Amino acid sequence: MSEPRFTPTDVDRAIGYVIEHGTISSSQRISYAAVLLAGGLEPPLDLVDGRESLLVTAFMLAFHERCINRSLPPLDALIVHVTGRREGYPGSGYFLVNNQPDPFFGGGDPQAVIDAIEFWDGQRDRVRRWGDAYRRVRTRDCRMRPSALLRAG
Repeated sequence: MSEPRFTPTDVDRAIGYVIEHGTISSSQRISYAAVLLAGGLEPPLDLVDGRESLLVTAFMLAFHERCINRSLPPLDALIVHVTGRREGYPGSGYFLVNNQPDPFFGGGDPQAVIDAIEFWDGQRDRVRRWGDAYRRVRTRDCRMRPSALLRAG
């Protein structure tokens, strides 16, 4: 595999985008294309067909690991397909990096599929709770700033 076409800074920009547009909006789902654009990459036109999935998988693995390294919740749980048979759901790489069976791969144990979807739901719930706390802190900080400025003046 060739060198990735992105840097850690690109991944951090994408994480910042998901924090601002996903967690601030009560765990709103975000498209892969939006995340890749935020990371400075062109979104693969063939994402649904899987022809550029290696780039997406490498980027999303870096995104997942960077969230862990920064002690962030599993923000990758908010990133989903917007078309195709996975519309509204994450790609197979999401389940792979989380050591879960891909519920869309077919032929799997029905209970494993249920467990994988419940795992994803739990991850989104973790992000939602983190986002709620993050919004409270931001609101409190915004309320405190004007008074802090008055005291400093």
